Amino acid sequence: MSVLQIGAGGVGWVIAHKCAQNNHIFGDITIASRTISKCEKIITSIKRCNNLKDTTKSISACTVDADNVQALVALINEFEPSLLINAGPPNVNIAIMEACVQTKTAYLDTSVATDLCSPGQQVPEAYDPQWAFADRFKAADITGILGAGFDPGVVSIFATYAQKHLFDEIDSIDIMDVNAGDHGQKFATNFDPFTNMLEIQGDSFYFQNQQWKQVPCHTRMMEFDFPVIGKQKVYSMAHDEVRSMAEYIPAKRIEFWMGFSDNYLNYFNVMRDIGLLNVKPITTVDGITVEPLKVLKAILPDPTSLASAYIGKTCIGTWIRGQKDGKEKSVFIYNICDHKSSYNEVEHQAISYTTGVPAITAALLYLNGKWRKSGLYNVEQLDPDPFLALMPRLGLTWEIQTVVL
Repeated sequence: MSVLQIGAGGVGWVIAHKCAQNNHIFGDITIASRTISKCEKIITSIKRCNNLKDTTKSISACTVDADNVQALVALINEFEPSLLINAGPPNVNIAIMEACVQTKTAYLDTSVATDLCSPGQQVPEAYDPQWAFADRFKAADITGILGAGFDPGVVSIFATYAQKHLFDEIDSIDIMDVNAGDHGQKFATNFDPFTNMLEIQGDSFYFQNQQWKQVPCHTRMMEFDFPVIGKQKVYSMAHDEVRSMAEYIPAKRIEFWMGFSDNYLNYFNVMRDIGLLNVKPITTVDGITVEPLKVLKAILPDPTSLASAYIGKTCIGTWIRGQKDGKEKSVFIYNICDHKSSYNEVEHQAISYTTGVPAITAALLYLNGKWRKSGLYNVEQLDPDPFLALMPRLGLTWEIQTVVL
């Protein structure tokens, strides 16, 4: 048994730690990235935290260009993994999936393959390029699991669980994501700044009455009283799982909401208004051609560097409203994750932790056969019960709270 992980960012950091904690099942682990030093830093952290459960199993680092299908195929053929876990940025998903089909290797990722620079951003086009692989995964007799992070991922599993056990009919699904933590910086992003800034400046798309609705970013806002962290402002955003939920879960309305502080939005609006969030190349007075957003990424703190000083908690969950046994029902299914506790365990913050743990949960369900079958599947298509039974044992608990209508 062996696992090949591609990607060594914040999410990859946590996935590697959790793989190592369960390497008596995963076997040998290989971490690959364009920058081998990032992989080696993760391995050093794993050993420093004593997170390598079975010291007879190997954990190694190597380089790969994840945009290069031929290089990916060669890497897979060299290590012959039982499962490939894609922890890279969304733009590499298609190349990695192509390599997995060619080598007949099982595949798992945590985010949708979307060109964030294109009009429309993530939805309603999200998943079309990946769903196009469905017949090929089936023909190759391999499993592909899409969107096995938290959002996308666990929030959809919460909705699937609610559909299976708690509701006869669902009126609305609201995905709620708030980080009430403090990293001590005036402004920083919790994951890759390039991806993060593209994601939050796009128009919001939500699904209502079998139609897609589109509004400018940050123009739909509501206040929600979250467990533990209290009342927070959240803003409607386009997000991966709205598309997959609309495809697989019958609901009259599906919408994603994320919390932003007034301070964060002030910084964001200024940067957007003066063009720092633009991806179109510009030429400086010195004749140097640059992309403003890539310059901003170079200026902002590396998200991994924020982890040690992070305090506070995140709350991410799914608010479902509908009917059960002829009566109105409203529940919020959620997780609370603590930044400091995450750092103490894996030397990273809760944003990465809440994505990495679900990926490993799904990977273990694949290896034990409960989520293994030929074809390509979003998590909404798989049984939520074994996932929600296993995830708390790996570090993320969940609760159900009744919301007063």
